[in-house]
Amino acid sequence: MANSYLRFLRLADTLTKSSEKPLDPLSKDILEYISKNIILNESKLVVGDILTLNRLGSQATLHKRLHSLVDDGYITLKPTNDGRVKRIELTKKADKYFSDLSRALEKAAKA
Repeated sequence: MANSYLRFLRLADTLTKSSEKPLDPLSKDILEYISKNIILNESKLVVGDILTLNRLGSQATLHKRLHSLVDDGYITLKPTNDGRVKRIELTKKADKYFSDLSRALEKAAKA
């Protein structure tokens, strides 16, 4: 079991190192949180929802990482009816990132 996990980590590292700019651990955590909430809960996530995750960092740090994810092409921020609130959406790049990780996990499990 541990060997499969280590193979997965090695494959995942290979995937992330091949990208133009690897995600830092906090950005990965935020992206995973966003993905889980959007896909599993089928809910609309807004910037304020992320800024309340004080276990991950201060509001300023989280806000900066969100904008880094936007700049890197993993998420987009869409305006809502209330101009102060922005909805978070995953991009095709984020979908590809998670798809690549899924393939790495499947490959590690089969080996």
